[in-house]
Amino acid sequence: MIRNIAEENEKVTLVSREMEGLREYFPQCFNSNGEFDIEKFREAIQPQVDVTREGRSYDFLGKSYARMLSSLDTTTVIRPDVEHNSKPENQNSENIYISGDNLDALHHLVKSYAGQVKCIYIDPPYNTGTDGFVYNDKFKFTAEELENKLSISSDEAEKIIAMTSGHRASHAAWLTFMMPRLQLARDLMSKDGVIFISIDDNEQAYLKQLCDNIFGEDNFVAQLIWEKAFAPKNDAKYFSDSHDYILVYARNIENFSIGLLPRTDEANARYKNPDNDPKGPWTPDNMTVKTYSASYDYPITTPNGTIMNPPNGRCWFTSKEKMQELINEGRVWFGENGGNMPRLKRYLSDVQQGMTPITIMKYTEVGHNQEGRQELKQLFGGDGVFDGPKPVRLLKRLMTLANLDNNSFVVDFFGGSSSTADAIMQINAKEGKSIRYCMVQWQEKCKEGSTAYKAGYRTIDEIGMERIKRAAKKIKEENPLFAGDLGFKHYTLEEVPQNTLDKLETFDPNVILSTDDALNMFGRDTVLATWLVNDGYGLGAKTEEIVLDKYHATLCGNHLYMTDADFDEEDMAALVDRYQSDPAFNPDCIVLFGYSFSHNAKDMLEKNKPTINLVKDKNIIIDVRY
Repeated sequence: MIRNIAEENEKVTLVSREMEGLREYFPQCFNSNGEFDIEKFREAIQPQVDVTREGRSYDFLGKSYARMLSSLDTTTVIRPDVEHNSKPENQNSENIYISGDNLDALHHLVKSYAGQVKCIYIDPPYNTGTDGFVYNDKFKFTAEELENKLSISSDEAEKIIAMTSGHRASHAAWLTFMMPRLQLARDLMSKDGVIFISIDDNEQAYLKQLCDNIFGEDNFVAQLIWEKAFAPKNDAKYFSDSHDYILVYARNIENFSIGLLPRTDEANARYKNPDNDPKGPWTPDNMTVKTYSASYDYPITTPNGTIMNPPNGRCWFTSKEKMQELINEGRVWFGENGGNMPRLKRYLSDVQQGMTPITIMKYTEVGHNQEGRQELKQLFGGDGVFDGPKPVRLLKRLMTLANLDNNSFVVDFFGGSSSTADAIMQINAKEGKSIRYCMVQWQEKCKEGSTAYKAGYRTIDEIGMERIKRAAKKIKEENPLFAGDLGFKHYTLEEVPQNTLDKLETFDPNVILSTDDALNMFGRDTVLATWLVNDGYGLGAKTEEIVLDKYHATLCGNHLYMTDADFDEEDMAALVDRYQSDPAFNPDCIVLFGYSFSHNAKDMLEKNKPTINLVKDKNIIIDVRY
């Protein structure tokens, strides 16, 4: 388990991820026309990075380090909140809330959900100098280790260490923080998926360059402008800041279809039916064009006998024969007196049932910052438990633009106050959908003396989870007939304590540890949750308890998980018998918690493999994990 991951991390090189494929992992090497750029490719796989222009281009200090972080697997374990997850409203929920570092969470999520996420929304720190962002990562590499891993000079290695461990908030530090997270986010996205990233002017230009390199500039969809404030600030030195940006990138622009907005009453009001046309409301349209054709220049006799010709230099938009067909079908309007210039009827029923979105989102349509604060105040009965929550109407608009299917999966790995989860639950209740969400929030401490701290909240994730609970209650009260998913399963990512790591490092497989010293280092539920995600079954996967004589194992899909000690010959006989007598029992991988199994127990399983293989006509794998 953790020891295996640590050993694999030692083998990671600078280009481990990228070399898995060109189009898949090098979208930055394709220009806006989809053409492969060999110079960009050469730059992408070149380990040496120019660090002289911090944050001024994509060659920022920390770029090579950030690329390596996207390849290093997480050594955290997943601890399920058993009490919370077993409650009636949560036990069958497909929604997920993860407390922990979002880089670790993303490494776990890609193992089970790669290519499955239709929409990602994130509201990362803006690095304004007042939003609390500093880069202080948990990796404790030495300068020498970075020199060897990244093929950089000692001076560059020292600069990277200073930046990543010295509470820096520079542009380069922010980009180094964001890059591996966005690379993993891209791996999560489905082929028709889309990501929305909120940002302001401080990092917008740098984020755009970073996203072009990660998602590919040809997958850029739009840069939206959100009007976040409804009143100017007259004390502003130069301009009153009234907007933020939202960058939009598709996983693959050819597969992404933008969601249309509902037609407004104002738009529909342009369509009327003065002649009681059975086809319904219509609006008149010009029937002449500038591109002149003599064959399309002919007189038209109106119903009252007036002769109409197209204006000088113009002609009708179709032939005389086709024009007569349109007139006979009642699709041409000559005015109430029947003698006006002919106009084509454009029927409301023929136009697309939705409106193409524009890049400016006004607060009257999607809400503003104050609305977001008021929503939280109404839920919590007080003010100030969280700074800067996004309004739910904004998130609803983005979910519409994402063109979500009924069972789409949405991820927000800067979860904050859980506005995204609130919006999705409201959409599900109103539209009868089953959109699932996954929220990730680091256990950032609430400042002592703050409103949140006084209200009893110690970490931001506590606020996020509480909002979901309160929002769910409100939605249920307003929609009593809604029977959809208003719960969530909660998991916490935990670093393995150093004393445990020391025991794992020095473990002798010939000397079995006691259950207290081994399995209880993590807990059976934690080991299983971590394994299930690692094997692609996801969080909250359905499992079955398998009893083998006295031994209890866990079955999920093609994997049989065996965590406990004391697996003996009677249990082995029961396992072989289960394979032989139960046609539905067919796991092809038996996973052992290595610290619980002696050499003899593992040898016994290996010796019985041929018997099982003969019965099931397959090659059973014995996977021992440490």
